[in-house]
Amino acid sequence: MRRGQSAFEYILVVGIAMLLIVPGAILFYDYSKRSGDELLRSQVDMAGGDIIDAVEKVYYIGENTWETIKVYVPDNVRWIYILDNSELVIEYDSQAGIGDAVFFSDINITAPLEYMNMSSGKQYITNITGEPNQAGLRIIKISSMGDYVLINETR
Repeated sequence: MRRGQSAFEYILVVGIAMLLIVPGAILFYDYSKRSGDELLRSQVDMAGGDIIDAVEKVYYIGENTWETIKVYVPDNVRWIYILDNSELVIEYDSQAGIGDAVFFSDINITAPLEYMNMSSGKQYITNITGEPNQAGLRIIKISSMGDYVLINETR
């Protein structure tokens, strides 16, 4: 009779422990996914904000002004492009799917013609798309051309 009681108590303790551990592990996993997405979004916001700040700075200083900035591009970034000469768009992969961070500018911004996609109207700033492992530190040259600003990746 004693053996049966101790085995039952052991199973009961293990069951209660599992009832505590499994939901805790699920909550921890969900939290880690969400915090990873928040980190990605903050890195994307920082990169886009740095580029737009530099665009405004060189435009208001005047023609023939340029600035070279270093921008960290996270691993999940798919595209960085200019849309309609007034929107900087950073497209990235997250746990929820594909996300876009859009940064608006009153200044006419453009990218070099070799990175332009005529069918979509997108002007790509960086060629990180399609090439694996191109995330990391990027050097971007931002030049004022008088009535518009040219954004070009140098490395």
